[in-house]
Amino acid sequence: MPFDPFVSRDADLRVWREQFHDATPIRGTTPRQQHTCVGVVEKIRLVPGRQLEITISDGSGRLTATFTGRSNLPGLELGGGLRVTGTIAQNGDGTLHVLNPSWTTVVEPYS
Repeated sequence: MPFDPFVSRDADLRVWREQFHDATPIRGTTPRQQHTCVGVVEKIRLVPGRQLEITISDGSGRLTATFTGRSNLPGLELGGGLRVTGTIAQNGDGTLHVLNPSWTTVVEPYS
């Protein structure tokens, strides 16, 4: 069986996420309920003058945190760890979002 780096990375992220006992796996979240999720920053998108969108992955899924009126989060970088807490929303296409969550950076899995 050939080595698949994406499968290996997801497994590493799931093991890393398990050290955060209060965090719910992204795949295990329920829309319209508050959850704490921890993941690695995969994407940072700035909509100038409007919002900052941060997409995290934890090996089980992806979640986009939207921060209205922000242009940065101090200490945040691609590949870094991020903990967000807020009410989960699900778009019609199945993507998960959280609006203006509380947040903190956490140690990344490969440090």
